[in-house]
Amino acid sequence: MTPCLLRAGVRFASGLGCLFFAGVLGAAQPDPLAANNTVYPPPADWNGTFRPSNYDYPAAAMPPRWLKVRPSGRLTKGNAHAYAMAVKRFITKDMSGLVNDPMKWTPQQAGWYDMPWGGQGSPMSNGAIDPTSGREALLGSYTGQVLQPYSYPSNPPAVAFQNHAVVYYNDVAAAKLGQIWRNPFKPDVTEVQFPEGSMVVKVEGATLTEEQWPVLKNSSVSYIYRPSVASLSNPDPTKRVPVVTPMRFLQMAVRVKDRMAAPETGWVFIAFAYDTRSTGATVWDRAIPVGVMWGNDPKLARYPDGLGPGGVLQETWVNPGLPGFIMDGLGWGGRLAGPLDVGIRHNAVTVSGQRFGEKNPLPATSCVSCHSAAQYPFVANLYPSPNMVFPPEGGQFLFFDPGSPQWAQWFQNRPGALALSGKGRKGIVGIDYDMMLTFAVMTANGSADTDGFIRNPRAGH
Repeated sequence: MTPCLLRAGVRFASGLGCLFFAGVLGAAQPDPLAANNTVYPPPADWNGTFRPSNYDYPAAAMPPRWLKVRPSGRLTKGNAHAYAMAVKRFITKDMSGLVNDPMKWTPQQAGWYDMPWGGQGSPMSNGAIDPTSGREALLGSYTGQVLQPYSYPSNPPAVAFQNHAVVYYNDVAAAKLGQIWRNPFKPDVTEVQFPEGSMVVKVEGATLTEEQWPVLKNSSVSYIYRPSVASLSNPDPTKRVPVVTPMRFLQMAVRVKDRMAAPETGWVFIAFAYDTRSTGATVWDRAIPVGVMWGNDPKLARYPDGLGPGGVLQETWVNPGLPGFIMDGLGWGGRLAGPLDVGIRHNAVTVSGQRFGEKNPLPATSCVSCHSAAQYPFVANLYPSPNMVFPPEGGQFLFFDPGSPQWAQWFQNRPGALALSGKGRKGIVGIDYDMMLTFAVMTANGSADTDGFIRNPRAGH
């Protein structure tokens, strides 16, 4: 096992079983550089590798190569597809292996980086580590939500499933992370704006077989060590037993800091999804653009349908001819959301009493609106809801009324330094559309007893 070493307070590296030297961190103390939750399968169930984390951030930002090759000018619906394909070509060398052969890919080899404070597991009442917490050990993945077949009416899977994701930052973004986390117990949130050319990639899969959901046919297979969906229904957390579970690639999301392309928000969000109809030679080749989003279309945010009389979004492009199950997952008013992003909520109720169920779900978010809630302290839900706490799995979710002034707060175009809840308030910092960093700062400050706000675990998505 490779130890963690704090290097003169500038940058730090880790592998499995991280420990700080000089008595800074012990086994029973918070471990910001944990590679995983330390819940490992027995050798009889797994004789493969365990993906290490990469916290060896560059000491200084490298010249952002993307800025030299990016398409010029502002994004429009006419050039969005070309932009998405340019981004995919740019990251092919680094990321195609993560999609095509995920169990062999490592962030160290690719030169991409992890976020601290996400790996360590949480103890249960019996003293054992909760196998649903932290990053699991095989893939280093975060656990998402349980998705029901009725979420995909165009092509429902045979059973409910869970999505799991890995998230990595390129060298440009990682240099900023190194500045923020010079002291991993005291993150510096005074300047958390990522430099131009920063990229963040999230790769996700579904715990289903090809027979259970044919849309996954011939996709790549990875493995995670988590409790099964059936096991999660046990009300006793200590009885939720992890198992080695195959997972098939379905979605990749890419976020690019590019003020020339997206001057209002500073970020371009791109979603790709696996298309079994594609004739591409590899799984990476068969990942097609779902769409591109660079703003929330705030001029349309006060209409209940998110579109208004004209019915045309100007800051989202959606690829025509997508499979139906991908179209099922688009967000409010057709704004961009990938098929695993949970842009549609079932069993929802609004403050005025409107109800949404299996047959009439509520399109409730989008890529940009969700990430616009990145702020510290974290005092607003990811969704346009008056509640901070997510409901229990399957529980009723309370929302503001679509098109109301409160709802519209989530669908504005803000620079990353302006917090969603910051207008007229002091002490709330915008975290530049980065939810992973937001949660990491919350956990770090909570571990140091400096976070005055109640933190509740949230499923990643």
